[in-house]
Amino acid sequence: MNWISTFNLAGLSFATIMAMGGSVQVTLATESVAPSVPTGLPLGIMCWNERTKNWAVGYLATVEKDGTATYMPAGGQLSAKVSAKGMVESPKNRPAIFDCYGKTIEELRAIGRIIDFQHSP
Repeated sequence: MNWISTFNLAGLSFATIMAMGGSVQVTLATESVAPSVPTGLPLGIMCWNERTKNWAVGYLATVEKDGTATYMPAGGQLSAKVSAKGMVESPKNRPAIFDCYGKTIEELRAIGRIIDFQHSP
């Protein structure tokens, strides 16, 4: 008999704990605010590889908290970073074989190498 009353008490405590945990989760979810969507970043960047004589397109993959963006090709083998100031940074672990490195987004836009998002009304 004592075991049954303990079990019921444990069941009640578990239900109470679950209710408290659920309300905490709801509170945390409603109090967090998503950061604003980054603007001014292009959907893609087109670069020329002088060595292979090929064009490559890197697509926007991630944007870090500081505004640094990572662009990746469809195959996902290599990536390029664009600083928060808009400069395409040279890679640190391989030769910079694409002609986009060292240029800004605005310089690339001026020569037609940027693929922008198409906003619809």
